[in-house]
Amino acid sequence: MCPLCQQQKSREVRRGIREDADVPIYRCGQCRLQFLENTIGDLKEYYANEYRAKHDTVPGRSLSPEERFSMMRPMMIDSARRFKEEVPEGSSVLEIGCSSGYMLDAIGDQYDRFGNEWNPDDAAFVEEVGEIPCSTDDLKDAFPDKKFTAIIAMQVLEHQPDPLEWLRAVKSRLIGGGWLYLEIPNAMDALNTIYGIEEYRNFWYRRVHQTYWEKETLATALNAVGFEAQVSIMQRYGIVNHINWLMNKEPMDDPIMARELFSPVQKDHPVAGILNRGLARLDKDYRTQMETLGSTDTLYAIARRREI
Repeated sequence: MCPLCQQQKSREVRRGIREDADVPIYRCGQCRLQFLENTIGDLKEYYANEYRAKHDTVPGRSLSPEERFSMMRPMMIDSARRFKEEVPEGSSVLEIGCSSGYMLDAIGDQYDRFGNEWNPDDAAFVEEVGEIPCSTDDLKDAFPDKKFTAIIAMQVLEHQPDPLEWLRAVKSRLIGGGWLYLEIPNAMDALNTIYGIEEYRNFWYRRVHQTYWEKETLATALNAVGFEAQVSIMQRYGIVNHINWLMNKEPMDDPIMARELFSPVQKDHPVAGILNRGLARLDKDYRTQMETLGSTDTLYAIARRREI
């Protein structure tokens, strides 16, 4: 049964995830959501104790909160800009699944910031180093007497076995007219749907991502629970990352290089300006092409809770 629309119209579309080649992936014939059967069990226990040992920013490594913050903070510039364009300064902001606080840091102290993170090491880093209150409780119990002007959830929705229940819980913590900013993987990712790289599919589908979303499916789900949503697409990873997958059939070791604009010539070289500008333009054009085709790697939504 589809965990989103509850219809019995799902069929198996592939078999195999990162951890197990025999796990089936289903797609709903009604809403087009892709999903796995939930085999994780107690989510809070898992994310507090096991998740970081198996899944981190660099494949095959387990980073400290400080290392994760240093690596991820530069990647938050565009996301923070999009958030700040919509949500006025002075607003109270809660980030769900805030990790070590890099997005909260990126939006800046013009906001009244709060974190919600199940991993105790990350939560402690947010509080002690970032000086931002951070709760390790379930969402309903985190800062229980408070409602927020805005909630951020970066790469969180796809981890939920019951996405509508989770969205309703998020909505209940917002004031009327409050904002929700979401980012999640796009099921129409070009490496998945255009290039059809099986090694990428075996890497991309994984147990912790229990749902896989298309743009229209996300918009419909947000509308169903009482949000007015604008769902858009963006390409986080550049042409170098795609060429690497096409040639080597594996992820790049350096996630920053995989995302940043292509500028390989050292700045002090006499031809750096000419070559780096040309290659950066090529990379930008490629990302734009992915957006034109609707085959980016990421969906993002800026949604507002209906007041009535």
